[in-house]
Amino acid sequence: MSEEYDPSTPSQAYNIMEPTWCMIDDILEGAKAIRCKSTLYLPQYPAEDDKEYRRRLFSTPWRPEFVDALESLASKPFGKEVTIGKGASAAMMAFSEDVDGRGNNLTAFAREVFRAGIAKGMGAILVDFPTMPRGATLADEKAAGARPYWAPVRADDILALYTTFVGSKEIISHVRIREVATVRQGAGEVCVERVRVYEPGRWELWQRRAKENGTGFELVDEGTMTIPLVPLALFWTGEREGSQKVKPPLLDLADMQIELYRKLSRQDEIETYAGSPMLQAQGVAKPPAGEEVVVGPKTILYAPAGQDSSTQPGFSYVSPNPALLTEIREGIKQTVDDMRRLAMQPMTQKSGTVTATATSVESAKAHSVVEAWALGLKDVLEQAFVFTSQWLGENATVEVEVNTDFSVEQNAQAPLTALKDARASGDLSHRDYLYGLRRFGVLPPDADIDALVQAAIDESPSPDTEDEIAASVTPLRLAVGGY
Repeated sequence: MSEEYDPSTPSQAYNIMEPTWCMIDDILEGAKAIRCKSTLYLPQYPAEDDKEYRRRLFSTPWRPEFVDALESLASKPFGKEVTIGKGASAAMMAFSEDVDGRGNNLTAFAREVFRAGIAKGMGAILVDFPTMPRGATLADEKAAGARPYWAPVRADDILALYTTFVGSKEIISHVRIREVATVRQGAGEVCVERVRVYEPGRWELWQRRAKENGTGFELVDEGTMTIPLVPLALFWTGEREGSQKVKPPLLDLADMQIELYRKLSRQDEIETYAGSPMLQAQGVAKPPAGEEVVVGPKTILYAPAGQDSSTQPGFSYVSPNPALLTEIREGIKQTVDDMRRLAMQPMTQKSGTVTATATSVESAKAHSVVEAWALGLKDVLEQAFVFTSQWLGENATVEVEVNTDFSVEQNAQAPLTALKDARASGDLSHRDYLYGLRRFGVLPPDADIDALVQAAIDESPSPDTEDEIAASVTPLRLAVGGY
């Protein structure tokens, strides 16, 4: 490639997405990042001087509604561990306990990918392999302890992504991934900007030149891969347009977070003026130069008449209309409620405002959407295992199990009552009854049902069979909803 080649050049799709991803990053970082962007998120009034604007900027409250919603949604599939099927090889079982070479197991790694994917609309897993000397054999790799490792790739680190169809299958034909490495230099550190370029069967590593060596990037390493494809598994949660453009699923919520921030600024200003009203003097002479009018507790104000004898001397306070304060508070409350609805959160039931039916509808929406994301996570993890198997020279298929049974409402009264009644009538075995209690949160997620059944058998005075013992066990009286 020519010297003019710049691998850090973003694609057109990236340029379109960058402002959106930057806004989401700022919101996730919180108040400090938002305030650093000043007028981008909190406009300055036309007649407002810089000093007054900075006072308002740093006094405006920040409420992390977006982060709360994201954390709630991203945690749903991880009430149970992410596991791989029992048919997986011993090598894959061992690999799942440390997928990134940093000690993170499959569940911890998947949680990071899932959260980032929901926030930005997409993410990826790069399945890489340490660089070995040319001509190294499999024995050499084992002796060196070389093994594949997974690296999470954020959407905004994918500078360019191009795909093509081979037959009926879409594959990555070219991708450029940005990374910033911190390198120790003497007693200090320097940040080195790098770009990794992948195409089917080959890779390149470019690094920005040091200032004394000019500008631009230089090729520092390259090689071929035994894998015929680009080992990058893509994870999508948003509406995809083309190879890289995507609408993050919580984009509208992010916009409303900025709207809420501006409303909180207005509320803070109005409450400041309401809490510190201005004293107005009518028909009163202005005090002589150098004298001040003292106000406060245990102080008497005298009102000497001014030049306008037709105005009755007196004092009064000027403050915002209380109705305006109420309107501002109601507007903020409505915005927060709208944000929680857009976040697809099961609404907290409020007397006279949100019906149980509305709560169920919103809850069902949330669960159907998050379930689709969880199934997408399962697919991308399985694809990453395919690349891992190819790196290891195995012809293995690994099935990943991601929990999607989070649509149940924990400790819900109706299903627990139905379980109790079915158990009492003998329509449900003791074992299935315990499974039901675990599913609805009465028993902990890691409760060993077999051990509980065996304990009931062991405690029986005359253990004959499991069915006979189970039939004699009185259903558990639950301290939920009166049961």
